[in-house]
Amino acid sequence: MKHLGKVLIAAGALALSAFSHAAPVVDWNVTTTGTWTAFAPSGVTLSNAGKTLSWGTSTGAGQSSLAITNPPAPINIPTWYGVGLPPAGYIAQSVTLTHTNNPITGTSLTDATLSVSLVLQATNPSGAALPASVINYDIKFVETPNQTPCAAPSPAGNPCNDIFVQVSGLLNESFVYDGQTYFVNAFPTNGSVLNILPNSACGAAGVANGCIGFTTVEGQATQLPFGLTISSTKLEIPEPGSLALIGLALAGAGLISRRRRGA
Repeated sequence: MKHLGKVLIAAGALALSAFSHAAPVVDWNVTTTGTWTAFAPSGVTLSNAGKTLSWGTSTGAGQSSLAITNPPAPINIPTWYGVGLPPAGYIAQSVTLTHTNNPITGTSLTDATLSVSLVLQATNPSGAALPASVINYDIKFVETPNQTPCAAPSPAGNPCNDIFVQVSGLLNESFVYDGQTYFVNAFPTNGSVLNILPNSACGAAGVANGCIGFTTVEGQATQLPFGLTISSTKLEIPEPGSLALIGLALAGAGLISRRRRGA
């Protein structure tokens, strides 16, 4: 019996060793699908299979809206195993938000939750697709009155900008595959859009100073495209404002990645 016990212990140790030394995943296929899963107040409408929020009474140009555009699926992305910012080619296209800012009256959006479903499948070495996981991005929105003083800066001669604030999401969402932990990070790939907002804009949205978001010009449609990375360790972001710089860097990375695929 003692001998058998030793054999079982040895076999268990061998199995654990094999499990803990599973081959790391080099490449993934990623499918991202975004929908609006919560919003306020009543009077805001949801359409287009959960991808478009619309609000307000048109004064001639139509309602204001926040619309989601989902990327083609699946998109291949390599795992970043280094430290620091992932270099060129380590980004996958994710959802794009478009805010159409029209002059309106009546009810306007104040809160919303963008839920992005991620389906990951290892392609090198190949493996089964993981069950879909969901990352929630909570936002605050302010349809500003078009009168001074403006809570958000606006171009000269234009009415006050509307305010979009990102409350949660973005960094170091984790998952386990074959005994190893990986991290998903979402970034804006247009760093000139998402940035640290003025204190007046944060205050208008009811959040603390130093909030991250963007403002939009009346009568225009503003796009906020996102990309995502998969890494073997957490990405350390020194301060929220760094997201804008990272977005610009990853936009270049995405361009290089697309060129490689085209070649």
